Amino acid sequence: MKKRYNFTLDEDVMDWLKLHVRENRTTCSAFINQMLGKLRGGKPKLKSVPTKSYRWTTWYLFNL
Repeated sequence: MKKRYNFTLDEDVMDWLKLHVRENRTTCSAFINQMLGKLRGGKPKLKSVPTKSYRWTTWYLFNL
């Protein structure tokens, strides 16, 4: 079950986090959950499926 939480971060950490997730096409929540899962030693979940437009772009680039 997912639940919303609020916490504080240094501005420079949040700036880095926003840049990182934008470059890796993910969300802050997904990234934090993934890192916490690794710290806990759990099995990593599969990466999320890209959006349709991204899949089409990838297909198009590989089929030129």
